[in-house]
Amino acid sequence: MKASVRWTAGTAALLILALASPATGYVPNTIEYVGGVPVITSWDSGSFPIPVRVTPGLTTDITDSSDRQALESALATWSAASGSDASVYLEREQDVEAGVADGINAIEFSNDAGLDGAQFTAITFLLVDGDGTISEADMLVNDREVGFTTTAGSDVGLDLETVMLKEFGKFLGLANSPVGGFETSQVLDESSSVMYAVARGIGASARVLQPDDVAGIRAMYPAAGSGFASISGTITRAGAAVFGAHVVAYDPIADILVGSLTLPDGSFRIDGLPAGRYLMEVLPLTAPVTPAAIGGIFTSEDVDTSFLRAFFGETIRLGAGQQASGLTLEVG
Repeated sequence: MKASVRWTAGTAALLILALASPATGYVPNTIEYVGGVPVITSWDSGSFPIPVRVTPGLTTDITDSSDRQALESALATWSAASGSDASVYLEREQDVEAGVADGINAIEFSNDAGLDGAQFTAITFLLVDGDGTISEADMLVNDREVGFTTTAGSDVGLDLETVMLKEFGKFLGLANSPVGGFETSQVLDESSSVMYAVARGIGASARVLQPDDVAGIRAMYPAAGSGFASISGTITRAGAAVFGAHVVAYDPIADILVGSLTLPDGSFRIDGLPAGRYLMEVLPLTAPVTPAAIGGIFTSEDVDTSFLRAFFGETIRLGAGQQASGLTLEVG
């Protein structure tokens, strides 16, 4: 029998522009520890395809039905991710209410006066069983304080498809991604991952899943026989485990950048990688994306953010489906 059931709210997806390098690290949403092991929230693979229902007419800012097209496009983008079984579809429009345990995966566009001054764009709530299985997901979209558009690159509102794309990542169980990377110039890059925690672009490229997003959804919901590679190991500092380190695998030839965060025992695993030649980098979670921006177990005061960024020059060569395991990377 499954234990308690609870709602957990994802981090508010307030889209802001910030000067930050765009590298990422996919992170599953976590809620607690059971026997010292973090509980990762995810859908049972038998739940797919997952139906959602949305407020009739969606946003009041758009009257030509392009808002529904944007939402369906965001759903289709995640559902089409290669190597993953995850899929979500729009069942129908219906008067729905987010945050109510009614067996409906609801997307509520709310223009309620109670949202006056609300500082969020959209929030996704997950109804989670005691073992971490998601049984229902609802999304509340702030249609009162936020202006939406479906024109890529417009400066008169937030691109609805971009907003929906990120929120559906949370709907599927992904958390915000941390900052970092190999770039030296601190500039906003609209090709940063969809789940990037701070800055997002507004152009058409922001509507596209990046390698880190795709690796994340593959890792959580791998398709049978997909045969992707992985890198795993431990991050240490003076021989002790480092918790919350951002570990990045980078293939400079294919321009693939994928990462993850270490668990309390310093271990990490980066799944969903295509064949390639990878370099490794380890970074602390520091501003503008701090542990609080990631949420879950990474809000712990035990997360180490004081070590120095480290780059490891040895190339890890991976063929399709190969695993590089047992790596120990030391930071200072």
